[in-house]
Amino acid sequence: MFAPISTIFGILLSSATLPNGIRLIELPSKTDSVEIIAGYEEPGLTLLASMSAARALIFNAFAAGGSIQMVSEQDRTALRLTIPQWALPTFMEGQLAAFFKDPPRETERAEGPDSSMPDFRAQVDEEIRSALLGADTHSEEYRTADAFLAITAPIPETLRDALSAIPKRGSVNRSENEISRLPAERTLRFKSDLTTGAVIFAVPVPSVYYQQWYLILLLDRILHRTVPAPLETSLVPSLRPHYYRLEIPIAQGQFPEPAEDNLLQELQRLQLTLDPRFLLAARQETLAYLGDDHIHEWFASRGIPERLEEGIQWVQSTTNDELRAAVRDLLLMNRVIATWPPKPKQTTVLVENLNEVPQAKPSSRGRGLRDGQPAGAPGEGPGLEPPSFPLHNDLPQAIDVAQLLPSGVSLVASNVNGVFVSGATLTTYDHVPDAETVKSFEKYRADRILVLAPPGAIDRAREIWSRFKGADSGETGVWKGSISSGDLPAVYVLKTMLDLKVIQAGWWHEVELRIDASEGSTLQIHADAEQRQKILEWIKDIAARPPSDQDFAWMREVAVHRFNAVRSDIQALTWERDPKGTIQDIGTILPKFVQDVAQIYF
Repeated sequence: MFAPISTIFGILLSSATLPNGIRLIELPSKTDSVEIIAGYEEPGLTLLASMSAARALIFNAFAAGGSIQMVSEQDRTALRLTIPQWALPTFMEGQLAAFFKDPPRETERAEGPDSSMPDFRAQVDEEIRSALLGADTHSEEYRTADAFLAITAPIPETLRDALSAIPKRGSVNRSENEISRLPAERTLRFKSDLTTGAVIFAVPVPSVYYQQWYLILLLDRILHRTVPAPLETSLVPSLRPHYYRLEIPIAQGQFPEPAEDNLLQELQRLQLTLDPRFLLAARQETLAYLGDDHIHEWFASRGIPERLEEGIQWVQSTTNDELRAAVRDLLLMNRVIATWPPKPKQTTVLVENLNEVPQAKPSSRGRGLRDGQPAGAPGEGPGLEPPSFPLHNDLPQAIDVAQLLPSGVSLVASNVNGVFVSGATLTTYDHVPDAETVKSFEKYRADRILVLAPPGAIDRAREIWSRFKGADSGETGVWKGSISSGDLPAVYVLKTMLDLKVIQAGWWHEVELRIDASEGSTLQIHADAEQRQKILEWIKDIAARPPSDQDFAWMREVAVHRFNAVRSDIQALTWERDPKGTIQDIGTILPKFVQDVAQIYF
């Protein structure tokens, strides 16, 4: 059922720790892209993406047509960049070293602490964590001992040397600080205004270096099968001690005490008897979890794939007796039970003063932070130098006109599996739509449907959708949005220019610009009022003074690199207005065309 362990980990290239503590990990290579994960084994580093070096990485990954993800997990904060193979040299020339060289300066931090109170659940979690693990002793941030760089490509010596030259920050000799608190039962009773109450059972767990973590993982799957109540559980892989959390929701009109008693009775029963069938099913589910690509990446990116190998072997060899002992330990160890009842239903009378003038809500920028980022003036930020692209060949655009099938459905080759209903939505799939998927669209007229399929799946899609039987009557698609299909490619280039400005302004994690077929032929701007106003000012500036030919040519090439991200949406919107319409090659769009659409539509 599962691949041999030697096969799974034999493809890992290497892992090394530099004298300053930075870990370098070479992950299995990919054929058409390179993945870079750069960050720190510290949670909650909210300023990471705002550093100038981080913005440069994001800017260059975006320009190359790559994807960017902010990784914020229980034990690490990082940037995950996926870029084309040809763009890798751009990142090896000092940019990755600069990312680790200078942590955020004090001037980049918030002007003052956020005085807003944490929500009730966050306070409960903090009380549980403190009761189980004690005060957090890892307060120093951005230590080189916590820094890591994982990449699906060989790391050149020049980059190793540049990273090695970074001065050591903080202590590199951090102890594991595994759980050392005395066993004790702690019961926490809370009051809240929440409409749903809860019973939370929490116990400390060690890091993934220890067998107990894998026993708790296996036991978690068994509890979901044996406890006759809806459960929400949490157990995250971690290099540091953490805790396992089990929660039972309590509806209005009920009390948490009976649910608490029933849970403890189920745990006591499990330590006496355990159905072997539960163990078999739970073991299969646990092995499937440990075999997931995400878990493999987690262990490999920390340079400890052998720990996952050991954990899988432990799960495969665990016996009923060991699991019953694990349940006994749950009941005897330093556990916490936290409860609160739901807020009772109350009848209230609201009186509204019709003469009162509503007060404007204070801007979130008045506190000096927005989602953990420095506020600053709108649109301000150090300029980022556009990188020179390494020699590469961009794939030709080559978009075919849709074919009309005998059923009345239109079919076009694209880069996704999807179905667009004119005047409604574009739905994408991670597989070729089957007969059941086709049935879900039978309520629509056939002439409203455009099917998109990758070239390798086009014949299968033609076979399935040629037999489609849609509604003989019903609504016809009504266009949404004001941008004509012929102008969409130029609006897309304008969007790319604005995206680059958003990254330069440090708003990458807050603002989103979209061309979405489900929303119609328009440019969607998802931002707060102040940011939106600044973006509209940028558009007016482009309408009045377009960039130089050299700058425009570079930004147009960025748009070519990123075209696949919007290809299906532009195809659907173009077909909706004109089933025989073509899409202009992005590489042929001129600055005057972009200037014109900026004047017409904004």
